[in-house]
Amino acid sequence: MASSVVYWTSDGGGDEGGEVVAVLHTWIRNQNDASLIVYGGDIYASGTADQYTRFLEQVGGNLELHCGLPGNHDWLTSGTNPFAGRIPHAYETFWRSRPSRQQIDTSKRSGARYEHFIDLNGWRLIFLDTGLCHEQPWPIGDLERLRWLHSRLTEKPGRAKLIFGHHSRLSRGIHGDNQGVDGIWRALFTDSGLPLAACTIGGHDHNVSIYSPRSARDPGDNKVNFDKGIYVVVNGAGGNGFYEGDAGTDPDLFRLTDGYCVTRIELVSDRKAILSTIGFGPAPRPFASVVVNRLNIDL
Repeated sequence: MASSVVYWTSDGGGDEGGEVVAVLHTWIRNQNDASLIVYGGDIYASGTADQYTRFLEQVGGNLELHCGLPGNHDWLTSGTNPFAGRIPHAYETFWRSRPSRQQIDTSKRSGARYEHFIDLNGWRLIFLDTGLCHEQPWPIGDLERLRWLHSRLTEKPGRAKLIFGHHSRLSRGIHGDNQGVDGIWRALFTDSGLPLAACTIGGHDHNVSIYSPRSARDPGDNKVNFDKGIYVVVNGAGGNGFYEGDAGTDPDLFRLTDGYCVTRIELVSDRKAILSTIGFGPAPRPFASVVVNRLNIDL
């Protein structure tokens, strides 16, 4: 089984950080090995249509391999739809208007419309909308979203699953840990506390923080062996400056607060994934990249 490669960047597109986004995505395209490119959310400063137009230019004008999670800034430009409830209009218009890997289920309401999954090389990649967690905890009163997540986790045997969302349960920086997505975190475990997934990947804080496996209860304090826990990876160092800050849980595996980064996820087989943090420094150039951290996940 040949490897599949997924790239993640977050927190840089639009009016702020666009030059960095262009460098990072030029590098991604030059690798010529992507099966999927994930943008982890936030088109700055408020997710307007013209800011999305600039983002399209920054990523090279082609979204066929891309999907994009809504972040809190994307939700700043939102309104109500008679059927769908509150939605981020510019985000939805952008992703519905051109070919991409982003799925939008127009039969669902609000953020549930953007939650989907992609199966790739024996792994299930689950994409969640956490963009409003600072206002109201996920699933924002919609228990169908929780049931949907539970079904996507349990219908596929094993733990070869990666969970993507703009906000991470653990994070270190200006924002820190996100209690508003605790409902997601707890859903990733069985009632007896066994993990159903291998790793969560988020952004929001503009840095890189990587955590050893954490349990369903007290993830900030309770480090456990991988058979009892889930890795946590944060990479919001996609272009819009750096967050040093001391809020939240201090990462025990790796931290970087002064360099822009891409996360490269190699799905080697249905039993192995390698997550590499590719660093470009504080003034990135397309060919000045270096692997600054590698996380091996063996199931």
